[in-house]
This record gives sequence, C-alpha cells and structure tokens, in this order.
Amino acid sequence: MNTIYNPLTGQWERVDDLVRPFPVIARDTRLVVANNTTSFAPTVATGNSPGHTDLFGNTNSSRANIGIAVGSTDADIVIPDPWRIRRFIVVCNRSVSGTTNVAITCTVLGRLLAPDETITPWRGIVSVSDVAFNNDAPMRFALPSSLAGVFGYDQYRIVFRRDPDSDPAPQLSLVRVYAEF
Repeated sequence: MNTIYNPLTGQWERVDDLVRPFPVIARDTRLVVANNTTSFAPTVATGNSPGHTDLFGNTNSSRANIGIAVGSTDADIVIPDPWRIRRFIVVCNRSVSGTTNVAITCTVLGRLLAPDETITPWRGIVSVSDVAFNNDAPMRFALPSSLAGVFGYDQYRIVFRRDPDSDPAPQLSLVRVYAEF
C-alpha cells in the first residue's frame, strides 16, 4: 500500500487503490509507413539537410513524408493528428558497403502549415546515427521528442545520409516507420 501526505486535508491518503490509481500515460504506437518495394542509397553528406534521400528514395526537399495536407502542400502519408507524435521508430535493412565502414544517419525534420497555404521552413528536430560498419544487417533508429512531450509540427520529413562514400554504396530496404502518440 502506498500512501502520501495531502497537505490540503492534513491526512495520509492511499494512491494505489482502484478509486485513485497512480497516473499512467497511455501510449499508442502504429505503423504509419512501409516501403517494401524501393531500395535506395542514402545521400553522401557530413551534415543534415531536407534535400537528403527520404524513406521512399526521393530527394525533393519540398515533399513531406507524414502529416496533414493544406492546399498545395501534400504529404506522402496523411494522418489527422501529426502534432501528437512523441517518437518515430524507423526500422530498415542495410546492405553491405564493401570494405568501407559507413555510418547511416536518420533525421526527422518538421514544419508548420498555415490555412492560407504558407509554410515555414523545415526545422531539424532529432537525428540519430547508427555505428559505422560494412555488413548486411537490420537497423533501428529511435527518434524521440524532448521530455516535454510531443513534436508539435504539421508535417514531417524523414531523411537518411551516409558518411563516408563507399563502393558499393549501402542500400536501405524494407523501411518501416512507426509513430508513437
């Protein structure tokens, strides 16, 4: 039995009973994107940019991957409540990179949309790198928001880069993106 002192009532009260249980944050994690068909090589770069290769192999920096659609700003996957996302989990398979050890970095960028179709520039939210290696292996990127809670943007772009260059270039395939709300 857990009890706490309530200074308002001057009493010791139970907080783990059925009437007043401990607070719990309900989490909802869902698969939002699955790219089973297109394998792609991440962009070669040392810094993050919205123009890097996204999870469909595109480099068009004006295109959002996940979010709402307003006017001419479209998204590959439209969801009604993208601002509620707390964390992205990206799972994919990586091919070999010859004898060169190559690190892969996954970055999430966000932007806001106004009803009059104006957009803010992309802002880097979080970036995670996998260690440099040259084997064929599955990879997992956990891209969390801050401890404050949600990301809070209307659209997101998830991009990949590699450093250094190699021959052959590592290819990413079987990309899955899970969003935690």
